[in-house]
Amino acid sequence: MNPSQLVRVAGLNKSYPTRRGRLPVLRDLSFDIAVGRSLAIVGESGSGKTTAAMCLARLTEPDSGAVLLDGQDLITAPTSALRHLRRCFGVVMQNPLTSLDPRMALWQSVAEPLHVHEPGLPAAERKRRAIGWIERVGLSATQAHSLPHQLSGGQLQRVVIARALILQPKLVILDEPTSALDVSIQAQVLNLLCDLRDELGLSYLFITHNLSLVEILADDVLVMFAGAAVERGPVDEVFARPRHPYTRELLATIPGVDPRVRNYFEVTDRLPRPVAAATGCAYAPRCERAQPRCSNERPEVASEPSPVSCFFV
Repeated sequence: MNPSQLVRVAGLNKSYPTRRGRLPVLRDLSFDIAVGRSLAIVGESGSGKTTAAMCLARLTEPDSGAVLLDGQDLITAPTSALRHLRRCFGVVMQNPLTSLDPRMALWQSVAEPLHVHEPGLPAAERKRRAIGWIERVGLSATQAHSLPHQLSGGQLQRVVIARALILQPKLVILDEPTSALDVSIQAQVLNLLCDLRDELGLSYLFITHNLSLVEILADDVLVMFAGAAVERGPVDEVFARPRHPYTRELLATIPGVDPRVRNYFEVTDRLPRPVAAATGCAYAPRCERAQPRCSNERPEVASEPSPVSCFFV
């Protein structure tokens, strides 16, 4: 594994049983995250973004594939090694209220990772560190003693971020971290995440359906459709010159600054079909450029100038 690579995901597959057989959710997904860089995974609901993040953190077991963190495979790691590897990443979910115990003071919730990973740490030191991180994300020591229902959603998300960082991880997984917040509060949380990334040298895996936020928080972007990667590359390049038709479709949904210019996106019922995804290009039923081979063959990833999965680029 290249020393500059923090994470390498290779050939990740995940499916769930249904009455009609197994439903593929991830299909041969591969990507890298370099040290100090942040990757955004984007796509519509049901594209497999959150499942990919949960498999990476091994909160969901994949069917096959490898997830290397600092060169060590999380998927095959024994329990003893997995506990150590989990110190290397933190997780921030979209709804902070469901992430915190309503009966615990906020500093106690922030200190929980220390109970697991540093059980010999004196109680006074755990409390000191927890309150220190709460203050570092912009709250006060007084607020650290509050219960979750006493703070706003934006304040609670700051607490969740403090808990994710208390072990000083190298990677933070952010799953729609601002989607449950008001727009003005979203900006505050995003500014905080940017400041912490620059200050601590963090890498982020940013899961979102809001493309307007990607350029703020990510260096690279991975576009997913029906469980597979269809395009990836630096954010500036992919957004300025999208090559895959699905990427262009997604970018057309971003509202323009000029209210006189409107981007229209045709919503269709042509959803990805599991059978088609297994035998051909899952995007073919929605693609204006689709040819017969698209339903029968899975396109290879063309790597230049950026990786894209399409026969016609």
